[in-house]
Amino acid sequence: MVIDILSPVGGRCGGIENVIRAWTKNLPRELYDVRVIHMSSGIKYLEGYDRAYAFDACEEVDINARLTHFTRNYAGFINLYGKPDICVAVNWPAMCVVADAVKRLLKLDFRIVSWVHSSIDEYEQSGFGSVREMLMADAHICISRSNERRIKELCPDAVTYYVGNPVNMQEFIEKPIDNNTLCYVGRLQDVKRVDVILEALYRARHKWKFKIVGSGESEDELKEIAAYLKQQDQVQFLGWKDSPWEYCKDASALVCASEYEGFMLTGAEALSMGMTVISTPVDGVIDYVRHGENGYFFKNEDAIGLAHLLDEIYEGKVKLYDRIDCRKSVEMYNIDNYFDNIKRILEDMR
Repeated sequence: MVIDILSPVGGRCGGIENVIRAWTKNLPRELYDVRVIHMSSGIKYLEGYDRAYAFDACEEVDINARLTHFTRNYAGFINLYGKPDICVAVNWPAMCVVADAVKRLLKLDFRIVSWVHSSIDEYEQSGFGSVREMLMADAHICISRSNERRIKELCPDAVTYYVGNPVNMQEFIEKPIDNNTLCYVGRLQDVKRVDVILEALYRARHKWKFKIVGSGESEDELKEIAAYLKQQDQVQFLGWKDSPWEYCKDASALVCASEYEGFMLTGAEALSMGMTVISTPVDGVIDYVRHGENGYFFKNEDAIGLAHLLDEIYEGKVKLYDRIDCRKSVEMYNIDNYFDNIKRILEDMR
């Protein structure tokens, strides 16, 4: 079975790239020929994988012109390398339109599956398509229940599969060495709102240690904020790490303040280590973090509320959750379970 993963952008270092790389490693090559096609440069994350392709970036600003450009690119790719059995349109909902246009243009028969890796609403607000464009697909792989609901609201008969994301179950830490350490793992972007966490740490009466593992365009600004708040001895910026959890073994909890997420793989990985997760109640996260069972939610941008929660945890008024229960809460997403599910979906689509 030939499977194309068709992306409108180049790959970087992050959640979606980790999942695509997992597809290339966990779907048996003798059964699944997975071709990863990016519409701009960025296949370094698949270094060594011989079925990764990238086109030169499109300079067009208009979304329709870009989609037309993508259509020409993908049609040319198929003419050169042959048609897929299934085209998985990732990221933008509008990529389903590209796949459908190529299918019609070349008069070919293949199945189209949407696989949106963040909130559909966020893509729609950015002008990259909505559920209406996604309905060009024959079926939909959903990483959040929220995305699945959005599709079903517009088309109750749509074929949807909720899968979440594959979780590399991390080494279980029965008890951290230091109970007063928190961590954040991920990209440093404005939408991640790590600044809210820094403000909460400043407002809290008790001084938690805070490890930040990751890099991104907001890194310098966050370092300036931490310096202004005199948090040099409290906050560590560790940068991007290939094995980030090795640096978080002494952390009691993962803290996230995102404005939105697709699935937030790092939250599930933290739970697999036995950590409590403290997060804003965004789509994807609410599928596996349950307030009062394996984590806590605080309102978006609510640094005061987060500070109060951290003080109550520090003082023992609010508990950190049983580490074994935290791990069990994400077992359904472990690599083996996830890919058993993906294989069933692909066979359904054959």
